[in-house]
Amino acid sequence: MTRRPTFTEIVDWIEGRLSDEQADRVAAVVAADDSSADAAAWMTQFLADARRLPLETPPPALSARLRALFDDASNLPPEVRWASARLLYDTREAMTGTRSADLLDHTHLAFETEHGRFVVEVRRAGGGEVDLHGLLLLDDGSAAADVTLLEAGAVRRRARTTADGRFELTQVPVTIDELRIAVRDVRVSATLDLAQA
Repeated sequence: MTRRPTFTEIVDWIEGRLSDEQADRVAAVVAADDSSADAAAWMTQFLADARRLPLETPPPALSARLRALFDDASNLPPEVRWASARLLYDTREAMTGTRSADLLDHTHLAFETEHGRFVVEVRRAGGGEVDLHGLLLLDDGSAAADVTLLEAGAVRRRARTTADGRFELTQVPVTIDELRIAVRDVRVSATLDLAQA
């Protein structure tokens, strides 16, 4: 029994990227096997349709404006500017000077904002990474939010909270220096120091 060609082999055959021997083998199977013939017909139609829809580059002014929005949070309109969260409690500070401070494999950070509070547990994961487990408690009761981690202003990781406000991000580099929370019109930013966790 002859092996069916993979979908990738069929695409390569249609686009002429196979050697003559490979192309002959795929052509023979496509001619004899209905499933392979259907895949080849679908891909041929898809490629033809794709050629009729050329990609267009947006005007340079629009591209620059969009890039600027992502490059610097201060470029956001006033209604979506980020409020700064205030660090209420850091277990590293509470443990300073005690013998067990260096033995802990986790740290708790509590933040307060004008919209509510959130807590982040920072747990060592090894290799310059940490795991973050958080709980968001907003005053208006909303919980489902987007959580974003940044390093020197560049977005590195994203997560969504559960319905009860919990979030988890694992294997986070300790070089991450900012956490942002966004839910509806609430935008909060917190400075992080994960290297000391």
